[in-house]
Amino acid sequence: MRAGCARRLHIRDTVLETINHVLIRHANPLGTLHGGVMLQWMITTATLAAMRLARAPAVLAGMDHIFFLSPVHVGENAILTAWVDYVGKSSMDVTVYVEAENPIRGERRLTTISHMVLVAVNDELRPVPVGACIEPKGDVEVTLYQAALERRRQRVGRLEKRREAILDTSPPRPLDPRYSAVSMRFAYPEDAIFHNAVYAGKLMYYLDELAGIIGLRYSGGPVVTAAVDATDFYSPIRVGEAIEMHAALTYVGRTTMEITLKAIARREESGEARHTTTSYFTLVALDENGRPRRVPPFEPQERWQWELFEQAKARRARRLELLEALKKSRPLKPL
Repeated sequence: MRAGCARRLHIRDTVLETINHVLIRHANPLGTLHGGVMLQWMITTATLAAMRLARAPAVLAGMDHIFFLSPVHVGENAILTAWVDYVGKSSMDVTVYVEAENPIRGERRLTTISHMVLVAVNDELRPVPVGACIEPKGDVEVTLYQAALERRRQRVGRLEKRREAILDTSPPRPLDPRYSAVSMRFAYPEDAIFHNAVYAGKLMYYLDELAGIIGLRYSGGPVVTAAVDATDFYSPIRVGEAIEMHAALTYVGRTTMEITLKAIARREESGEARHTTTSYFTLVALDENGRPRRVPPFEPQERWQWELFEQAKARRARRLELLEALKKSRPLKPL
């Protein structure tokens, strides 16, 4: 426990719940909740929980793997419960637990669970002390607290690469140039959360849309987001800057595709460019009944294509390992 905390809280004290009714405008062509909308709702709920604890603005610094275990249908409710597991000097570990609810029958099912890191910031978007800490109370809270400590330990290697990563503005290489895309847009005030900083939830929504375009183009039919790998945010995007988003097909399985997404912030008047984030989206192709369908196989021919496949296979193996662990575990809620 960190010394000198002005406020000491139990995990239960930080619990925050949001409920969103899934309307047609939130849906994909299959009538289920659009993955980008779900990501936006999750990041919003985590941000609210972090800001309430820190009593200051908070920005998303990173999130661990996200798996969409079951779809949320139009007419259902998406119930998102967030809580703070751990507090560092200026960072907060926030868990978001998402359930789909049939409002008529009152039945709930787990849709996804995510772990995010948010940082309390000042007007210049620089980290500031949170001024609070978490003291777990009871077996459930101790388990959640210890799990958060382990996740922080595993993130150390990723965080060490942050300064180097921000300079890497090269686009991701696709297996085939036909299955890549670049999208440019200005960051408008409507994209910001505060202090003229683009909201991470909005950015992930845009990236999810772009991934869907590539998935649809390659598979020749509807696709949905099945997973998003651990994602770190290296630098904020300001209102008035250009957002350059790249999507590239980097792996093809039997029914799934990996799309690499990369966002770059650009100041067009000066030519300055900063790497904002890179994320790996796994999309699954579905038939008219919403069941997985085969996609056209891709056979690498060049050495560099085989290298892309091998790198993606390593990510896929890690992804499946984490998914299996999630399915075997019983995610806890501090309620």
